Amino acid sequence: MPQNILFPDTTVIKTPASTEVLNTEQRVLFVGQQVAAGTATSGQLYTEIGNDNSWDTLFGAKSMLAAGIRAGRVENGVTRFDAIPLDDDGAAVDSTAVVTFGGGPATGAGTITVYLGSKTDYIYALSVADTDAITAIGAALETAINADTNAPFTALNAAGVVTITAANGGLEANSFLVKHTGSAPSITVALTGWTGGATNPTLTSIFDVIGEERYQTIIWPGSYLTTEVETLLDGRWNADGQILDGAAVLAINDSLANVKTKANALNSQSLVIVAGKAEDETDYKGGSVPELDYVIAAKAGAIRALRLTQDANIANYVTTNSAKDQIGGPSIATLPYANTPINSIATVEIGKGWKRTEINEIIDAGGCVIGNNRNDTNIISGQMTTTYKTDDAANPDPTYKYLNYVDTASNVAEYFYNNAVADFSQTRLTSGSLKQGFDINNERSIRARFVKYYQDLTGEIYLLLQGSPEALTFFKDNLSISINLVTGTATASCKVPIITQLRILIVPMQIAFDIAV
Repeated sequence: MPQNILFPDTTVIKTPASTEVLNTEQRVLFVGQQVAAGTATSGQLYTEIGNDNSWDTLFGAKSMLAAGIRAGRVENGVTRFDAIPLDDDGAAVDSTAVVTFGGGPATGAGTITVYLGSKTDYIYALSVADTDAITAIGAALETAINADTNAPFTALNAAGVVTITAANGGLEANSFLVKHTGSAPSITVALTGWTGGATNPTLTSIFDVIGEERYQTIIWPGSYLTTEVETLLDGRWNADGQILDGAAVLAINDSLANVKTKANALNSQSLVIVAGKAEDETDYKGGSVPELDYVIAAKAGAIRALRLTQDANIANYVTTNSAKDQIGGPSIATLPYANTPINSIATVEIGKGWKRTEINEIIDAGGCVIGNNRNDTNIISGQMTTTYKTDDAANPDPTYKYLNYVDTASNVAEYFYNNAVADFSQTRLTSGSLKQGFDINNERSIRARFVKYYQDLTGEIYLLLQGSPEALTFFKDNLSISINLVTGTATASCKVPIITQLRILIVPMQIAFDIAV
């Protein structure tokens, strides 16, 4: 696994139009299932999906994929969204949940509210009248669900027993939420959580269609195996002669033991797992963060892409009052993800979710969490970590533990690469002196350019590398360049001291009684 920012071969890329280049166009790729109502072809790449609800026509409004893109567009209407839709596997089994109304008929009026998958989008409030029978109440829920054209499920009532069936087959819906609140006299409500979904689509070679297109963010279903996306992105990290790296974001809801097992089994700077706690209570079954897993991943990934998009307005996604930090771009790579608001997800209910000690265990395993702010009024992200934990020799290594470090390293490598291509793509090489007016370089001139790149990245446009005189001296001392005139090769190695994030503030405090000096 790579541990250093590597400089690729510059001879295979054409010279950019200008120097001091950093590509700030972010691209997000959604991978997920469509439904039969969609017009898209399974396994094909669909590019530049706009803000026009076209995803509903392409993939079917009830599909996992449409739900994710719809949610991503709520957060980010700027970045390019592409998608690879997948049909359900031929052997797929649909997950189901059951809401059972008992007792009755009602002996008075009341309201029963059922939440399915989300406490934001799929809410069904049933007005119960005096003398209503359970069959009528079940029929009302069936009608409300089936009238919801975007709901990723359908319903069927049988004498007050309402079976809800996921629109997509496979494992993803097994973690959906089912919850109820409210009451009506003489009516009982029992819940059976989502279960039974099986057999996800085949994922082999799904990325063949993207060629060498770069996606900085991939939204990946949490129930899918990660082998394909990990292989793709890890293979693109430090790719020779190209900048292709990215990160996949996925969300899961499970027990602490299962979350840790999944995260500990992975060791990639390219994977981000947002972990929620699976709850199983009488009136609440599903993830502690009351939202579809795929929607959580879509929102987190869309916000990441917006943060890194040049000149994007990110005022709604930062808590700082700094005006410059409310504008997206490469400098935001070093601004902490922690405390980023995710404004369109309902808060975790009191008494649910992870404990502080459990969060620390998840982070140590390579996962991350989102949860309530201090006032329980909004969902915010915690520290965004990757699954990277050890180097190739299995030694503990913090180099890419945090997504901020990955973003920073990626931007630094891309800046060095793009500018070196512009500066050196057609030049002579010598171990002697340079001649004015000719494109010719030696070890000393190459070194000077690298020092300039470093200094560029310390300025406020990028704010990626440390800008002190001591840091610059460190860079110069650790910059090694050698040339080989026979092969026409210049080999450089360097260490770049990056700007990191304030994560912990330790303040020992003592009580004083005597204030006399």
